[in-house]
Amino acid sequence: MNKYYFTGLLIASQVLVACSKSGPTAAVLEEPATLIVNADIVTMNEVQPSAESMAIRGGRVVAIGTEHDVRQAIGQYDRFFDLSGHTVVPGFIESHDHVYMASNTFLVEDISPFTTPTLTEALEKLSRVEPDEDGWIVAFGADQTLYEERLGPTRDLLDPIFPDTPVIVFHLSGHAAYMNSEALRISGIDESTPDPQGGFYEKDAENRLTGYLAGQPAFLPYKAYPNATLEAAVSGSQRNAMQGITTSSEFGIMNAFVLESLREAALDPRYATRIVGAYFSTAQDYGEMVPLLKNYETDLLRIPFVKTWTDGSLQGGTAHLRTGYYDPSMSGADGAQGTQEYFNEIVLDIYRRGLWPAIHANGDAAVDVALNAVGYAQEQVGPQVSGAIRPQIIHAQLTWPEQFERMHELGVQPTIFASHIYYWADLHYERTFGPDNIQQMSAMNDAYSAGLRPAMHSDAPVAPVDPLLNIWAAVNRTSRGGRVVGANQAITPHQALAAYTINAAYQFGMEPNAGSLEPGKYADFVVLDRNPLKVDPEEIRDIRVLATVMDGRVTFSETPEYDRVQPID
Repeated sequence: MNKYYFTGLLIASQVLVACSKSGPTAAVLEEPATLIVNADIVTMNEVQPSAESMAIRGGRVVAIGTEHDVRQAIGQYDRFFDLSGHTVVPGFIESHDHVYMASNTFLVEDISPFTTPTLTEALEKLSRVEPDEDGWIVAFGADQTLYEERLGPTRDLLDPIFPDTPVIVFHLSGHAAYMNSEALRISGIDESTPDPQGGFYEKDAENRLTGYLAGQPAFLPYKAYPNATLEAAVSGSQRNAMQGITTSSEFGIMNAFVLESLREAALDPRYATRIVGAYFSTAQDYGEMVPLLKNYETDLLRIPFVKTWTDGSLQGGTAHLRTGYYDPSMSGADGAQGTQEYFNEIVLDIYRRGLWPAIHANGDAAVDVALNAVGYAQEQVGPQVSGAIRPQIIHAQLTWPEQFERMHELGVQPTIFASHIYYWADLHYERTFGPDNIQQMSAMNDAYSAGLRPAMHSDAPVAPVDPLLNIWAAVNRTSRGGRVVGANQAITPHQALAAYTINAAYQFGMEPNAGSLEPGKYADFVVLDRNPLKVDPEEIRDIRVLATVMDGRVTFSETPEYDRVQPID
């Protein structure tokens, strides 16, 4: 008996994928198809919500439905897979991610609480790190809110290990860092240095610097993140594919070098996902490079967005909140990254360039600033221009019903960091939001009630890439400590799956080609060991990804062999 492995599809698809770039053509339709049968397919297509069989050809879905109907539609086929009742869903779309920049964490010591649960262990790992080419010790992932000790690597802990070598440890949030005394000295930061707009230099009770620099303006001018290599970038895409992701995003394109490196990675035949990108509004070469973005796009890479920030990080102490932090000691600044007038002009410039604004806004006050800026820009350019633009609010961690209603009026869509509920809700309950406002955190239900198409994201490397954990968190609303927060904001598994598929596709302007499984769309899908719409909602996070297929090409597989080869007439 002949036996096929899912990985065999990779060989066949190398021929098919070459024809998939502009949709089905006559030549493509003449090629044999790959037939998939005995599957529990969740299409996310309202007209045909489920199916048992699907055929793909030339990197596209060509038929879906019953096995009989699919066979009738395609005629001959050259690959045949029996999925033994396993579930197929559209490929997950990571609507806010740093797939390229996160891969630079492969190049520095990872001391995040996800790999190193205690600060003691983190410092031990750090002590073995060798200086980089500039003579600095560099590590990533510190988070004083997640280490078991609830402490971070302050200068008093770093100095005994590295008394004469500069050290920077980038915070897990990406919006803060820790430095030792030598790094502070080299950077020219001392107790008299004024806090920058949108950040602060933490000081102890004796007004002495602790070495914690909150907000990107507080540390990026002195030591930037390392650049990823091509091999690291490819590995980063493959890491995403292992989680079922077929479209990643890179909203950290901070200069021409990163843009060129991202394009190089996307052209590598090993690259495992599509990419949607955003250029930084604060890039020094913004005016020069933004008009050229289309020139850098490839079959896998699109760059429709420009990213800006109206606040910083909740757990980092730099969120912009209407009523401030529940525990004022959490923050040394209000987190506003600029004035309303400043953001009005940034967003207006994005609109005038015909690009889409992606606005980072964690706190409710930051969401106000973002929506005011979008409203201002739309008034200035008029409906003919603004109607073609899809603004995005990133994170929207504390957002109220009237703000979601205003998003609907303005055509703004939120992508919400739902796994924050799991990782940080206990902190937000106790110190950030307090027991009342925490009930409004990651308010997916309100977003749906306002008529929006909310998406969700992992924001790697801030949290591990894990769409199924996000889906679980949005449905169950349970923290790591077992606390249920905002039960009234829970959504259904179908709504949560939509947030990672068809809604995310809409936010990226990809819905004609992605987000659901139907004829003519990309053959981007995930094979799961169970159906997230049918299992106990508590089990969603335990569902395993068996295989990921992007553009008809297998990008990840741990599946057993599928050995049914006799056709059913």
